[in-house]
Amino acid sequence: MPRSAKSYALDQCALYRCTTRKRLFRLLQTSPTKYAELLAAPNLYRPITKTKKNGEPRLVHAPRHDLKRIQKRISELLMRVTPPEFLKSPVRGRSNIDNAAAHRGAAAHRLLDIEDFYPNCTASKASWFFGTVLKCPPDVVAVLTWLTTRQGSLPQGSPASPILAYYAYQNMWGEIDAISRAAGNTLTVYVDDVTLSGTMVRTETVWAIKEALAKHGHRTKERKEEAHLGTPVVVTGVVLRDEVLLLPNVQHLKRHRVRKALERMPEGPERERAEAVLQGHEETERQILARNT
Repeated sequence: MPRSAKSYALDQCALYRCTTRKRLFRLLQTSPTKYAELLAAPNLYRPITKTKKNGEPRLVHAPRHDLKRIQKRISELLMRVTPPEFLKSPVRGRSNIDNAAAHRGAAAHRLLDIEDFYPNCTASKASWFFGTVLKCPPDVVAVLTWLTTRQGSLPQGSPASPILAYYAYQNMWGEIDAISRAAGNTLTVYVDDVTLSGTMVRTETVWAIKEALAKHGHRTKERKEEAHLGTPVVVTGVVLRDEVLLLPNVQHLKRHRVRKALERMPEGPERERAEAVLQGHEETERQILARNT
């Protein structure tokens, strides 16, 4: 999806200096009555266990449909703000392929994964963003914070959490960007995946970034940290081999298995789903290979 033409500086965001709750409810396309109803509701989130790509379970909390609609509106307003170049997700018009392509041709790569990112993004940091950065008054901050957080943190499952995870910690990301630039490295952030590349990525640079994360209440998963020098590397699901972007072998294998399954699969809903999966794999490869032309 191309980036929306309605992209502007943060101080042009509709939520910036939103001075009254009345105006806020109008911006969020809701009402004081609906807000009061949500406040009184006993269960606004439904726990769902999903499976990560590595097979591990992930608990998410899906918001009730009417709360979700409001959260989507908040996300929509914030997503219109022009993002920094290093932020690749959640950004309209940028993808995991863009994230990987930013590092093509580099000799060295360091891959970091932030542990339990959303659960460690606190309500107090969201309040800081709404109050200090967006300059909303306390009563408006209280409403926005309540609408976007659950039990003191950003809920994994809320459509507002991805973009708020950036803005609530934009000072942290600014520090990390400055560290990377000073070291002559390219930085990208794709949700909780942090990638550095360059002629070399020094250990002290990585430690400085980890210290910045720790200062703001985050840490990386040591077991998922990767260092590559002069070898192919998989960055957000895309293989980088010198200047070339490729589909990972595991994706080729998955596509092969789907094709074999389709050979003996009768017509019906299951076959339609399998065909859709196959088309998805093929479209992903087309998008990746198109970057090499």
